[in-house]
This record gives sequence, structure tokens and C-alpha cells, in this order.
Amino acid sequence: MATLILRETYRALEEEMKSIDKKKRETSVKIREAADHGDLKENAEYHAAREEQSLIVYKKQLLQSHAPFQFVDFGEIETDEVSFGNKVAILEEGKDEAEDYYLLGPIEFELDLYPMIVTYHSPFGQAMVGKKLNEDFTLEIGDKEIKFTITAIDKISAE
Repeated sequence: MATLILRETYRALEEEMKSIDKKKRETSVKIREAADHGDLKENAEYHAAREEQSLIVYKKQLLQSHAPFQFVDFGEIETDEVSFGNKVAILEEGKDEAEDYYLLGPIEFELDLYPMIVTYHSPFGQAMVGKKLNEDFTLEIGDKEIKFTITAIDKISAE
């Protein structure tokens, strides 16, 4: 199953992958230089560079693990009910003000492109998908059922 992604996010993902590849090359140079300092067992620079490289490789693998992608353009985003690409104002029962959440995918979340991202895979995201304006939904959080009301559904905008 393809991962939903905003076309604009894909451009940001491509830039992030280029940055990761550059960091990986730079870290490879650090590893070689640190290895040239001799005994690797007690070479802190070598071990730090290896750890840095493993984190870089992990991040790249994580981002690649979401492929293949299904692109969504801003013009395709609907607002008659909650779906991917919406900015949704939600009022939690007992609170005075609604909070805005962005219903997006794991790539937007990983790249931290919007505030308050809820992925469409998460229980919270799944509970709100398909809801209309002023419609309620409940979600079990911990051992409590909490009621939420959709107070606005808008298209997200390019930030």
C-alpha cells in the first residue's frame, strides 16, 4: 500500500535525502581520518564517527521505508469531511478552546514540516477520518474515554 504524501513534501524529502547522503560522505571521511590515528579500541573519534554514521544510515532507511508514495496535490484536498491534508480544529471535552491538528502522513511527521501533526495511521488520526464539521468522536486514552468535536476543517497551506 502506498504512503500518502504531499507533492510539496516529496520535494522536501528529496532535499533531505541529498543532505543525508552528503552527511554520510562527510562521516565516512571522519571515520577514515580517525582510523588513521591508530588503535581503534580506544579511539573515541573513530567510535563517535561510526555511531554518527549509523544514525545517518538509520534515518535514511526510515525515510525510504515509507515508499512507494501516492502523491496528493493541495488542489485535491477536500474539506467536506476530515481526510489527508486537512487542518482540523478539534475541541476536547472539558476544554475551552479547540486545537489545530494537521492530518498528514509519516513523512511530513518525520521531516517535522507542520506543527501538531497527526498521522492518518495513528489511532487519533483514524478516529477523526471521515468525520464532518461539528461531529463528535471518542478515543480511549489510558483508561478513559475522551470525547472530541470537529469545529473546523480546512485545507492545509504550504508553510
